[in-house]
Amino acid sequence: MALQLNSSFTGASSACLLHRERSRRLNVPVVTCRQGNNDDRSDAARQQKSPSLLDRRDMLLGLGGLYGLTAGPKVLAKPIMPPDLSKCHDAKAPALDNHCCPPYNPSETISEYGFPATPLRVRRPAHLVKDDQEYLDKYKEAVRRMKNLPADHPWNYYQQANVHCQYCNYAYYQQNTDDVPVQVHFSWIFLPWHRYYLHFYERILGKLIDDDTFTIPFWNWDTKDGMTFPAIFQEASSPLYDTKRDQRHVKDGKIVDLKYAYTENPASDSEIIRENLCFIQKTFKHSLSLAELFMGDPVRAGEKEIQEANGQLEVIHNAVHMWVGEPCGYKENMGDFSTAARDSVFFSHHSNVDRLWEIYRNLRGNRIEFEDNDWLDSTFLFYDENEKLVKMGDCLNPTKLRYTFEQVPLPWLGKINCQKTTETKSKSTTEMSLTRVGEFGTTPKALDASNPLRVTVARPKKNRKKKEKQEKVEVLQINDIKVTTNETARFDVYVAVPYGDLAGPDYGEFVGSFVRLAHRKKGSDGTEEQGPKKKGKLKLGITALLEDIDAEDADKLVVTLVLRTGSVTVGGVSINLLQTDSTAAI
Repeated sequence: MALQLNSSFTGASSACLLHRERSRRLNVPVVTCRQGNNDDRSDAARQQKSPSLLDRRDMLLGLGGLYGLTAGPKVLAKPIMPPDLSKCHDAKAPALDNHCCPPYNPSETISEYGFPATPLRVRRPAHLVKDDQEYLDKYKEAVRRMKNLPADHPWNYYQQANVHCQYCNYAYYQQNTDDVPVQVHFSWIFLPWHRYYLHFYERILGKLIDDDTFTIPFWNWDTKDGMTFPAIFQEASSPLYDTKRDQRHVKDGKIVDLKYAYTENPASDSEIIRENLCFIQKTFKHSLSLAELFMGDPVRAGEKEIQEANGQLEVIHNAVHMWVGEPCGYKENMGDFSTAARDSVFFSHHSNVDRLWEIYRNLRGNRIEFEDNDWLDSTFLFYDENEKLVKMGDCLNPTKLRYTFEQVPLPWLGKINCQKTTETKSKSTTEMSLTRVGEFGTTPKALDASNPLRVTVARPKKNRKKKEKQEKVEVLQINDIKVTTNETARFDVYVAVPYGDLAGPDYGEFVGSFVRLAHRKKGSDGTEEQGPKKKGKLKLGITALLEDIDAEDADKLVVTLVLRTGSVTVGGVSINLLQTDSTAAI
């Protein structure tokens, strides 16, 4: 059964073309995202959802960028464009014997991508297909054939895996630059690019076994029954198996920890399940009114000094990568950008990420996420199921890609006890151990795992009216976050109401996290390069949270940053009011 919330799955548009060069001549398709007359919703309905929706819905899935759709796009004319494929840099990871650049053929051409004229394919939960032997035999055979292809074939299993390495490990610079890399994480590109990466990978597997109905299962880690590592990837003799995993987690029904940071959660399984569901619920609830909180900040061509900012869905996704990958060394395969796609579970994991994006869009009434042509017009390239480099249009509606998701329960949409019941509410200040907490100041601060950073932060306005909240969302922002790119890092953020200038012993309510996965490179001498200190920022919606904890009349908040792993410096903490782009709520 297809998952339907308000309507059938209409995928938020993005376009991407994954590029795979081959020594023989191939036509290469380019992909554009254009919402045309085939949209399931009528023009009138679309105008009602978004009055200023532009007719032009171009999103090139070309050799360099990928973007979604928007209502009344801003014209900034700085979309990410395809890189020069002849200038792939040695982006090999320390764990790889080969670099991840593909073979390059200068005579290849880019052509139009023809949408698949297939029956609507239904992606099913991985934990529910384990007893479907016919399906599992097809899946294994498709991957087996992919692994047996010539090493330089664009469909080869490791060539496909290297695509992720190229666009995540700085193999290409942006068009017309020699120092601004293409990066498909930490921004609004993350969800669209991975949707198309997954789409073409899935279509290639289907082609290899001559089955147009074939789909990759989604790892349903947002429901209790799906929170263990999928059994279909555990059989050692299967082509779906990968040796480079944390064996403590993938066996014996261990519950995935969506706040994982290389230390084991001592809580019971039921408590971890509750925490996972609450994290997912908060991610949706706190970001429905502003897409960048869910999807990540804009990124534009040529920007060097931007503070990368991923959305909270990417943060949750990162924790799953860390939980699956090896706990030591280079954290292969899933725990490092350069090797993650070498594990078949990567695609099942991202199938669920793609599904959650679709649910988000449905909860927002399928409203376009970004009113910005720089999201619409960015381009990337991929090899399609016909071995061509392609151009695609009409990708706002995922049914144009001919896939949907089996409907399963969404327990995180229900009532869950997510607010902590602390004794501090019933105690007087004389009964508690209170600590004086000051403002952040102007000097950057290194986080210390043994001594969490606690600061008071002034709110721009308290006791806002309902209309004010519909127009602007209150956002907690941590700026100038610095970690090295070859180091995994995570810190969690908590919010509490102060007692004057004093803070209670309880950190308060969990709001969200910053997580950065490592992406490592070898230097010319064969040793690991020290990665650059990249700046990032974290933005967390707190409007609904303040209502839940009865803190709307507080003129300032205590914000606590708890370092979980890595070395992190932050430059500032503030609370701002940002214009909403939706009035949706759960």
